[in-house]
Amino acid sequence: MLKVLHRTDDGFGSIVVTENGNKRVLSFASDFQQSAIYINKPWQLVHEYTQIMLLGLAFTQAKNIILLGLGGGGLVHCLNYFYPQMKLEVVEIRQAVIDVAYKWFDLPDTNNINLHCRDANDYIKQVVPANADIIFSDLYEAQGMSEVQTQNDFISACARALNENGWLVINFHKLPDKNSSVMQQLSICFSEIFYCDIFKGNWVVFCGKAHAGFNARKTKASGIKTSKLKTNEIKERVIELGVYVNSPIKYYFNKIKTVKF
Repeated sequence: MLKVLHRTDDGFGSIVVTENGNKRVLSFASDFQQSAIYINKPWQLVHEYTQIMLLGLAFTQAKNIILLGLGGGGLVHCLNYFYPQMKLEVVEIRQAVIDVAYKWFDLPDTNNINLHCRDANDYIKQVVPANADIIFSDLYEAQGMSEVQTQNDFISACARALNENGWLVINFHKLPDKNSSVMQQLSICFSEIFYCDIFKGNWVVFCGKAHAGFNARKTKASGIKTSKLKTNEIKERVIELGVYVNSPIKYYFNKIKTVKF
């Protein structure tokens, strides 16, 4: 049975916390869930797109991670639980969301997590260049994805913030056309661009500064190249990651595709 536990408002709109069985959900008073956790296992990711985003961990050795967008902190919970040695820089524009995440979603308060109440676009332009291993960008508002994630200056700033082996992982509400401005900017800033489409309305895009070690082959019908494993190292990382975090990471990896520019 769905229960409303908390509701508050700030300058951006409403924030609503609900509970249904073992799930606690954050929304911005719309039909979209912004975030959710399992109450008894907050580190176990609820939404499929967040599980897919974790694939970025298989592509590079990550120590410094930037997370743009907090929500209820599901991804923060997961990374902190399984990889407490990682340094997490978490950026959220709404102080009210941060307060709700601590009070209602048991957000970890540990030394390896630095939480910034900042605009993500401003923050990423001011960070130390070439320092981050992975940037997870999940910027959403009440009615959908923030337009910030499609802006060229934001993409360029993310690329500058990443080191030479770094990866930008973005949750898009739909896959941008390959001729769109944002996709063209991604192709300029990154050596490889892959995506994994989820049949529930999200497309997770992986953008690597260096080549990931795949051999791509072209499909006849769509002109899309499907990833094929080139090295045992990546295959082993994917399998180990899936087992470690208890998620079907290998299945998602096999669904990865890349746009041919």
